[in-house]
Amino acid sequence: MGCDEVLRLLREREAACRGEAERLRTEMERITALLAMCEEELSRIETACRVVGELPVVHAVSAVVATRVPAARAVPVPEPESGGSGRADARVAAAEFGEEVLAVLGRYAGPVRCGQIVEGLGLQSAPRQVERVRHHLKKAAEAGRVVKTPGGLFTLARGAGAAGG
Repeated sequence: MGCDEVLRLLREREAACRGEAERLRTEMERITALLAMCEEELSRIETACRVVGELPVVHAVSAVVATRVPAARAVPVPEPESGGSGRADARVAAAEFGEEVLAVLGRYAGPVRCGQIVEGLGLQSAPRQVERVRHHLKKAAEAGRVVKTPGGLFTLARGAGAAGG
């Protein structure tokens, strides 16, 4: 094998190495971009984990209210009397019942049906009771304390504790 042959083989090898080096640089740029995207997503996930980790603190208000209000106790809404004080008593009782409804709703992690809340309140699962609970939940949804889904399910609004308002 002569010098010319060795030089030709070396140049072929050099060209192959340059080509491979360029391919690896391109691959390195692609991997670097993928790594940057992965690190960015990891950062977003870490932030989300911190935010979700703080959510029980937000719902702690619901838990506190839930422990103060026995689940089996339902506040009866008295019939308004002819005097003005009966109406005020009925409003207070309705507000207390509404807070109980929100406290029970706060115990669930996801959206629930009105019937489940009626059961959580310890009431008989009668259509009248379900509609009573639905009424309170719709009012709370209008106030932004509850989120109503198109399927008729309800969930506590983010950041809305049962005692807030």
